[in-house]
Amino acid sequence: MNLKPSLKTLVIICSLGAFFLWGVILNTDISWIYNLRFLIGLLYFAGNLTLFTIGEKYPRFTIATRYLIIGVLNTLVDLGFLSFLLYFNQNKTTGWYYILFKSLSFILALGNSYYFNSHFSFSNFQQKSSHIERVSKFLLVSLIALAININLASLINHFNFWSLSPHFWGTLAALIASFFGTIFNFIGYRFWVFNN
Repeated sequence: MNLKPSLKTLVIICSLGAFFLWGVILNTDISWIYNLRFLIGLLYFAGNLTLFTIGEKYPRFTIATRYLIIGVLNTLVDLGFLSFLLYFNQNKTTGWYYILFKSLSFILALGNSYYFNSHFSFSNFQQKSSHIERVSKFLLVSLIALAININLASLINHFNFWSLSPHFWGTLAALIASFFGTIFNFIGYRFWVFNN
């Protein structure tokens, strides 16, 4: 089967995302979500394919749709890895353990983000800066996002408003914080790191 390189990348992205989505679903403690895991996975694949198709059909949306695809993947890598850590260490879901686990999951998502954003989302940009300069800018934007993400997630995790299970609440806190970090990242990446 001969696929375009960008479509091959999409298949890899979807496969990685499905693995980490499984981690998030495993950690939910909500039976109906667990029972619908295959449908949720199918919707994830369909959503990515729809975004990709829109980006291919309308070139003005290519960067935004690809960034959304990578943004969802990064969120799944972050939350999925955190979910695995919380699920397999259920007596270590708060305090310094949570900060350590959240930091590790963010760092993994950060590496994923740089790779796929530079090779997929912003791959058509003529880079005026050197690779080292681009990585430095990427790390600076990402470190600020890390501070926003971890501090906000830790603050939300501290206040378990609905008395949910600690490992599920920790994942939910990280999801809320990721939303704000993603907005900051897109602005920084698009207009500073991968700027033409």
